Amino acid sequence: METGGEPGFEGRLCSAVSRASGEEPTGSAVPFEHRLLVEVAPPWEGDVGASKNYPEGLWEALMGAWRRGSQVGMTAVLPDPEYSVGGSTRLIYLRRPDGPFAAFEKREYLLPDEHLVPAVGALFGEPEELARLEEYRCGTRSVRDIVVCTHGSHDACCGKFGYPVYETLRREHADPDGLRVWRASHLGGHRFAPTLVDYPEGRYWGRLEPGAIEGLVSRDVPASELRRFHRGWSGLESPFEQIAEGEILSREGWRWAGYLKRGRVLAADEDEHRAEVRVEYRNPDGTDSGSYTAVVEASGSVETLIDSGSEPLQEVRQYRVEYLEKTSQGGS
Repeated sequence: METGGEPGFEGRLCSAVSRASGEEPTGSAVPFEHRLLVEVAPPWEGDVGASKNYPEGLWEALMGAWRRGSQVGMTAVLPDPEYSVGGSTRLIYLRRPDGPFAAFEKREYLLPDEHLVPAVGALFGEPEELARLEEYRCGTRSVRDIVVCTHGSHDACCGKFGYPVYETLRREHADPDGLRVWRASHLGGHRFAPTLVDYPEGRYWGRLEPGAIEGLVSRDVPASELRRFHRGWSGLESPFEQIAEGEILSREGWRWAGYLKRGRVLAADEDEHRAEVRVEYRNPDGTDSGSYTAVVEASGSVETLIDSGSEPLQEVRQYRVEYLEKTSQGGS
């Protein structure tokens, strides 16, 4: 099928169009300060908040947190036959630590359904209620949670491309004591489907192919081999920082993922054609520290489809790292 003279991509699926255009996913992670993963039973509407099983009062509790100054994002996850408990709702709270960090702080609660909304209020502005939540807290701080977008009612790509990746991860790699795999609502960037987030690190991946899944989970292949699937680390605010950090990950390897990091944009053009960024780092025991300085520049543009359907293609600028220099300070 052709529309308006444009190439007839597979069913006008945004992920197929984006892939064919050569659009790179780097720099597309969603940064956050606070994120909640909440079990929500199916079926889901395109807007998961409009779903019939969306917890009553949860939206108002989230808006209350925003009004109090907490930038909170929420992702729904489907209850899992192995992980979930009838009559209870799992709430996973991820918080950005102060200062440099490698992974988001994580708290998890398995709450009676009626306690979910009060628990959200306690997390954001009612600290005197937090003590009451302790009896529901789970000792899963070290458990890795991979959430895969399979939200086909939001965009067809997420169901078509996301579910097979979820199924492979769940069947071949899940371990309730070490790695849980969840079906998730919209994560942003469905044109990079299949897409997922690896928590508590908060690293986004997209365009995943079957041969990449084992390496992503085990990290026993060079990080550079997964570079084309890397969307970015959500601990960095700007796409420029994320693009630079992705290049550093490819250079340093997986040990970099465990380094405490923070980034900032030193300078940027008004038209966002070029930016200079700095990423500071140190390893957990303080024996290696320093910074990377990078120059990220526009390298052209592609025409892509933001959402599946018949909307016109949009021009999206592409970037690459033109300069990258490491300054090591040694131990502290």
